[in-house]
Amino acid sequence: MIPRPQLQAYLAGSHRRPAPPALHWREQPVLARLHDALEALPERSSAAIGALVERLFADTAWLEHWVARLAQAAAADPFFDPPLVVNGNKHQRGLVVFSHDCLALTLNVLAIDALAAKKAHRRGPGVIVFTGGRSVQKFLKGGGALLQLWSAPPSDAAFSLAEAHRCAPAGYHAIEDGEILTIDGRTQSYVIDHAVSDIMVLQADLRVDRAPLLVEYDAQTLLAVGASSTNDGASRSQMLLSFLSMRGRAGDADILERYTHDDAFYLRWHAARELLGMDVDRAMDRLRAMELVDPHPDIRGAARSALSMLVGQAAGAAPCHA
Repeated sequence: MIPRPQLQAYLAGSHRRPAPPALHWREQPVLARLHDALEALPERSSAAIGALVERLFADTAWLEHWVARLAQAAAADPFFDPPLVVNGNKHQRGLVVFSHDCLALTLNVLAIDALAAKKAHRRGPGVIVFTGGRSVQKFLKGGGALLQLWSAPPSDAAFSLAEAHRCAPAGYHAIEDGEILTIDGRTQSYVIDHAVSDIMVLQADLRVDRAPLLVEYDAQTLLAVGASSTNDGASRSQMLLSFLSMRGRAGDADILERYTHDDAFYLRWHAARELLGMDVDRAMDRLRAMELVDPHPDIRGAARSALSMLVGQAAGAAPCHA
């Protein structure tokens, strides 16, 4: 590769970059006011936060002005690094344009070719995801999208896949440019049936009043096939418990055992599994108790299966006498 003079100067450290413009979201008056309004809320409910978002989305000229300034900065400096966090996946690209304890705003682009490739190369029936949280979406560019809507029963702390929960079709909705759509991810979801061009969405995800679980349903049988926590704290606790178990220090078993009594059933089970790798006797005691008295049926069943397997393994390893 032969670098151009600008890149040579940049690599040599002699490139003079223009003064960075104030383009962080905290410097944008509209978003700064939103932050202050969130901080001033007497109660951070989904209704109160949703009302702030709807007022923000009523006129998004502030976003167009901001994006134009970002583009100008990039044109003036080929090494410009936007002060925004990038997110997304292989089907969509996005930027985090605002972040608060109870609200996140992202600007997402769903490319028509990526949507087409997803449909063409899908392996298996796919899933319908109910996020467990409320979102408000403004389709800055609708792309001629047709949404297939779905409904499902809400998940709670006693949610069990063994109960054969099902989702159900709830009709179709054609998206128009500039339309604002509110989705309660506890009971509502959608999939993009088709589109004719790229879709651009400004999305607000409310981080309050969420269901305890994100639930996935099989797109063919419509049965619930998977669930995961929507609680960031619980997810971090699971990661840290795994780390403690990997370290293998005897004193950490007390911490693991304490979490086998947690209110969240998935965290109780995760702690029991990690405890099993550290202290088998203590883990067996907890599994016996969980089999009998744990309030969640899936945990009672999992403990019963684990005990049966462990007892069978122990019997197979025992010496044989005449």
